[in-house]
Amino acid sequence: MSTASPNQMPLVAVITPCYNGERHVEAAIKAVQAQTYRPLVHCIVDNASTDGTAEIIARYASADVPIVTIRNPETITFQQNSNKVASLIPAEATHFRMLHADDTMPANAIADMMDAALSDETIIMVAGIEKMNGVLRPHYFPPECTVFEANNMLARWMSDEAHIPTAHVLFRADVMRKDEDFYPNDIVECYIAAVCRTLSRGKRAAFVHKYIADTIRHKDSGSLVFTLAPKVKAVIWEKLLFIERYGPASLSNTEYKRVLNRFLRVFYRRILFWAISGSGAIAKRDLERLASRGHRPSVFDFIASVLVWPYYLFLKRVKRPYEPPRWPTDATTAAS
Repeated sequence: MSTASPNQMPLVAVITPCYNGERHVEAAIKAVQAQTYRPLVHCIVDNASTDGTAEIIARYASADVPIVTIRNPETITFQQNSNKVASLIPAEATHFRMLHADDTMPANAIADMMDAALSDETIIMVAGIEKMNGVLRPHYFPPECTVFEANNMLARWMSDEAHIPTAHVLFRADVMRKDEDFYPNDIVECYIAAVCRTLSRGKRAAFVHKYIADTIRHKDSGSLVFTLAPKVKAVIWEKLLFIERYGPASLSNTEYKRVLNRFLRVFYRRILFWAISGSGAIAKRDLERLASRGHRPSVFDFIASVLVWPYYLFLKRVKRPYEPPRWPTDATTAAS
């Protein structure tokens, strides 16, 4: 951890979009107030909540970590609200991190992430280990390495060889561009999109091999997993978009083809499931979407997608190592 005094360290902003967060937002605010890192500012946008969210936020008006907050006059989309809270980041802040209203983080999280962020001037993003409902999630990043080429980190995620907790990464503030919404308004998984786009633009990224986030996921949490995603069934479609948009620049030609074909088989199986389970309109919609991107599966493609399913499950659940293999002692890393 850095030994520099707080007035020598750069300002970091934590951003929290919030809608009807009465049950959880106070825990998120307390998690920010408990951070050991300084200087710190907490930006919160209340998305026209109808519960006691505004009153809870107001109680912390004089807190040690200053809170910058506004309330939307009417409810906007979660993507728009995420961009709204990002717009509150002070100009002097060099880095920012999202903390959703129903999530928390350990007291050392920002300090540990900033130690990594400041270790190399080319680092644009820092990720780390998250707990999901109190259980540590495997991440599969090699413990020998903290700093990665950005495209290498993206390639590991694309290939399903590593997990990035995309809702909990620390970004360098200058990755945001004035000519675009940092969190795409047309993408449900806009936090994944922001990470992919940032990594695809190059430089370096870091992975802190420490616990830096608590994700709370339950049916009343307001998580996209339980609200919008089941209705629009967009997650699998958007993963295809991420692979096709960002894969060619981060993967070799052979690996890109392998990753794309493997995922298309997953997509075809999902379409079959929707077709036979009463979601024929969704299946038809996604067949049309696939055709718009040049994918027109034949009957044999659907059959093949089902035949390889047992092998896919074997690789994913049985054969896949829970720890990456040790690197040779003379392996070159991005930190070299």
